[in-house]
Amino acid sequence: MSDSLSGGAPAVDVRVIEANQRVHSQLATQYNETEPHFRPENKAKVRRRLESIATAAPGRDRLLDLGCGTGFLLDLAHDLFTRLDGVDATRAMLDRVDLSPGNIVLHEGVVEHLPFEDATFDVVTAYSFLDHLADHRPVLAEASRVLKPGGKLYVDLIPNRSFWRGIFDASESSRSELDPIVEREIHELVNHEAKLQEQFGIDPVDWRFAEPAKSEGKGFDAATLRQETDQCGFDSDIRFEWYLGQAVAMHGTSMEAAELIDAHLRRLLPVSAHLFKYLVLTATKR
Repeated sequence: MSDSLSGGAPAVDVRVIEANQRVHSQLATQYNETEPHFRPENKAKVRRRLESIATAAPGRDRLLDLGCGTGFLLDLAHDLFTRLDGVDATRAMLDRVDLSPGNIVLHEGVVEHLPFEDATFDVVTAYSFLDHLADHRPVLAEASRVLKPGGKLYVDLIPNRSFWRGIFDASESSRSELDPIVEREIHELVNHEAKLQEQFGIDPVDWRFAEPAKSEGKGFDAATLRQETDQCGFDSDIRFEWYLGQAVAMHGTSMEAAELIDAHLRRLLPVSAHLFKYLVLTATKR
């Protein structure tokens, strides 16, 4: 099922919305095949998190996925809730969502002004999305508004500012040699615009507007994000995720070795915070 958002004009940056539409229209046909979060091990990890969140939610009636894209989270959670609503601004991405479960409703539009009544949802999710917003704070407020008391917010793959800035600083280092793990991460982040242009023909200016938190702020500060979420009526928790070189440990050594390193770095928090690439936000509406 599908419908289009209507109502009052939301306060959004039109340049950011339009850039996202152009970029993701170009990516849509290959998105599920090229994005790393569709890898089996990541899907299994996110599924476990969704199961835990569903168990702790006030009910399993409705889930809302913000920036649902091609349906990554909707696909993983469709059997956990009676109805799932997905919102995205890009028609080409929505067209790839698998609607065969029969309980998914899609809405084409922006997330800063949601067409839902207060206290409608048990869970609100957003995966790899917060960095696509000109200002994430109104979206946190909207998520709080449409959640039931005790409802759960789950936001994943949030760029960690201290990691992002560390990689960009390393790219400007005067050292002639860096470890291959660092070199690989520099190539991935610093040269990402050129890679998108070469592979998909995406204009680098469009990409900068489409992901302003990466191209301008270089990610999110964990303490600030927690404070902003709390101010929107949540009790929140932020977890650091995916340390530098984790893929090398997982695929080059073993999953057990990767987990051992992860546990060690977590013991060293907050000193080791800059070594984790992403943040995971989970919160409960007060």
